[in-house]
Amino acid sequence: MTTPQLPLQDQLRGFSRALFSTWIYHRRFNILFDAGEGVATSLYNRVFGIRRIFLSHGHADHIAGLVNLLNIRNLGAGDQTASLKIYFPQNNRLIDLIRDYLARTQNSLSFQLEWIPIAENEEIELEDQKSRIFMRTFKTKHSGRQLSLGYNVIEIRRKLKDKYVGLPQKDINAAIWAHGKDEVAEDVEKIIFSYGGDSRPINPDDVRKSHFLCHECTYLSVEDDERNFQQHSYLDEVLEMAKEAEVENLLLFHTSLRYSLEMMKSQIRAGLNRVNPECRVLVLYGDSIIDPVSTETNKRSRRKNRERETTEVSEQGV
Repeated sequence: MTTPQLPLQDQLRGFSRALFSTWIYHRRFNILFDAGEGVATSLYNRVFGIRRIFLSHGHADHIAGLVNLLNIRNLGAGDQTASLKIYFPQNNRLIDLIRDYLARTQNSLSFQLEWIPIAENEEIELEDQKSRIFMRTFKTKHSGRQLSLGYNVIEIRRKLKDKYVGLPQKDINAAIWAHGKDEVAEDVEKIIFSYGGDSRPINPDDVRKSHFLCHECTYLSVEDDERNFQQHSYLDEVLEMAKEAEVENLLLFHTSLRYSLEMMKSQIRAGLNRVNPECRVLVLYGDSIIDPVSTETNKRSRRKNRERETTEVSEQGV
């Protein structure tokens, strides 16, 4: 039996570990969300496909990869003339510092680079998406010292008006012939992808019924935030937020290095039983998208662990 493909599995690549590095590349939209260390090393020449970068905030683990990414696009074996736009939260001192460094060290780029400051509730046209798909920003809660943003990719869809739902097709056709298509259908917004960056739980209204929400989950329980920074989220509150927002798929990322993969899967399964978020839940563990409830995924994970242990034993014997 063929294992069902994970949602967007063919479109998403990424890496995330709390404190170290976070980035997610959505190939369909040619968009990179955040640019943590190692993004260019992981994507290789795929960096030439990136047309826009959306930064959630200015912490090093989300922007340090910009330096090598721009260098590879300038010197690597790809389309060195493809323009690149980098959107970032306005008035961000840390991002201004890396912009200044890049301006000083890479001042003769082969491609057009545009830095665009943005605020919450801004709409950004995605020119290559035929005007029916656009980006909208929303404010997140992370650091009190700087603006942090989340992003929704929104598609304009046509929907049958409520008064025509359930009517026979011949009656709907008659209304169209008499009054036109706009009589029976209207444009509605559908969030097809959401990225929250680092944050406390997102306001459910900002990601209501998102098809695919990427939400950080640094801790498995509130007790694990020993320093009580209250800048990150823990498992149950993320699941509860996703349930209230009625999201369809949830990808957890930015997990703490303290948790093994087996611990993550076990705790997520327990959390699903407690909260019942009524959506599919996945986790980005390092560079792998894992389904914690999939038997097939668990078998592959155990096989990889055995192979890793065998390799480590062999190396110790050399």
